Parts: sequence; structure tokens; C-alpha cells
Amino acid sequence: MITQWPVKILLVYPKAPFLQREKITIAADCSILINESFHDKFKKGETLIIGCPLLENPDRIMNKITQIIKDTTASKIDVYTMEVPCCHAIHMMVKKAVKELRKEDVDIKHYIVRVASGNVELYKHGVIDESMIEAERKAHEHTL
Repeated sequence: MITQWPVKILLVYPKAPFLQREKITIAADCSILINESFHDKFKKGETLIIGCPLLENPDRIMNKITQIIKDTTASKIDVYTMEVPCCHAIHMMVKKAVKELRKEDVDIKHYIVRVASGNVELYKHGVIDESMIEAERKAHEHTL
């Protein structure tokens, strides 16, 4: 059963009741389309908010994420992005907001969704592997 609306980070009211749960998931738009487990999470009533740091104003997304983390009672935050480097800003935004707000008690888990397979892996901050670079090239038709 769907228990929240809206889902876009920029449209969510930071004090919305669905953000006052034990866990929230913050994800890049594309990641929810590539990995079908997000549909199950959403159907089960888990809180899921999405955004795109490439197509939306990153300053506005950062401000909204900070406000959401400030106002939420969640003790767990899962962050999912695509493996492409342009998505990694969401990881940095969540990490920065938690640090600035001194919410060290919040358990944050970071994941990437692989473009080709849709598989989910732990995200390693600051690590960009060849697969990530190749996925970015293909996605944006970059050539060497």
C-alpha cells in the first residue's frame, strides 16, 4: 500500500508524517527504475524519496536533504544512486548534512546500483572504478 506522496526530494514537506519513521531511503531517480526491489519497498509502505543532482538544482537538493534530515526522527537512512559519477553527489549531500547537523547517531548505508545488471553494491566514498567511468561514457555518449 502506498503511504506517501510526493516522492521527489524537492517536493517533500520535511515534517511530513511519512518521514517520521525508523528508516528512510534517499535515491537517485534512475536507480529506482533499474532495480526492481524499490517497487517492493514502496508498495510495503517504506519511505522513499528521489532526486537527480544532474537535472535538478543541486543547491536546492542539498538544502532540502539537510532540512529533511534535521526534521526526521529516522535513525536509519539508506542512500542509493546509480554507479555513474554524476549521481555520487547525493551520497556527499547526505553525508555532509548529517555531519553539519551533528546527527552522528543516524545509521547511514550507502549503495550504488550497477547500470548493466541492476545489482546493488556497497558504495565506497571517493572510489570510482572503470565500470563507473564506462557507464558514464555510454550514458552520455562520451568518447575518449
